[in-house]
Amino acid sequence: MGIMDRWNQYRELKRRQGEKEAAAAEWIERMVQETDPSIRKVEGYRKQLRTPVENALRHVDGVISAIPGPFRLTADRWDTDPLMHALFVNPGDIQSLLQSCADLKSFFQKSGVKTAVALLTATKVERTVFGTALEGEILRRDVAQTVVEFYDHRVIAPGATEEESRRELIPRGLYLLATYALEEVMQVQALREELTAQRNSAVFKIKIQQTRDRGVGYLLAGSSRSGTEVEKWEQFLAEIDQQLTALGPGSGTPRDYLRKLDNVLSGADTVLTEKTQEMRLNWMGVKQGGDATGNGQAITMTELEIPNRVKRVAVLATVSAGECLGS
Repeated sequence: MGIMDRWNQYRELKRRQGEKEAAAAEWIERMVQETDPSIRKVEGYRKQLRTPVENALRHVDGVISAIPGPFRLTADRWDTDPLMHALFVNPGDIQSLLQSCADLKSFFQKSGVKTAVALLTATKVERTVFGTALEGEILRRDVAQTVVEFYDHRVIAPGATEEESRRELIPRGLYLLATYALEEVMQVQALREELTAQRNSAVFKIKIQQTRDRGVGYLLAGSSRSGTEVEKWEQFLAEIDQQLTALGPGSGTPRDYLRKLDNVLSGADTVLTEKTQEMRLNWMGVKQGGDATGNGQAITMTELEIPNRVKRVAVLATVSAGECLGS
């Protein structure tokens, strides 16, 4: 390999590194803007967030890649498609969803394309009912069965192709992580403010009681309860101080926002989780065992969860402009 070949390789390597660094800087600024722009006041924030943002990008991309589909979302297939039949009570619900989705309408009107791929999500609920079940040749009554239902359907992130839709979901996933970090900081800040107000109130009540203890009324009549009251408030004050200490200093500062964003992005796999679910439902929505006689076709979806906050199932769906716009 000649000198010019090595020089060209070096230039290409530097170009790719430059593009990678520019892309990382763009994602960092997006995350900072969505969380709190005051983070920019902290020296070296970009360097601190570089690795966490790259980690979050890899995780979000993996989550999005795992979502099955696209499946054709249309009222015409409700009778024959086990996934559509499971997700919706009747074909009218599919039609109503598509014609009421503002994001889809706007996308079709602006792009002029005939079909789009978008993310379909819903909340899944399982409940136990008692019904009849055939076991071999015996029909049994009052058999516990699990009915699976879906509601609150939403269609988001439409794109002209599957690749475009999945790409559109990446900033949405990062935005979700950013808002999670912001909510965590705001909750701590609100708790600190509440505890501080309680502490001020406790200090005020102690001072009032101590003033009364030194007053003329106490000197003439005395009081058997004053010491007990002060001890009660002092104990309460000590408990509040312990809670404030546990929160740590600087809650609500730009550095605290940066630290929380760093932690959330570094632990993105614990904040946003995905699990592929495969189940068999009969035409009444009753969950079937894998070896059940006459069981339905298997349907597959991804369950997305933010622990203790939200859990929804998701699939990619292909939608026609005509069914959405009613033409």
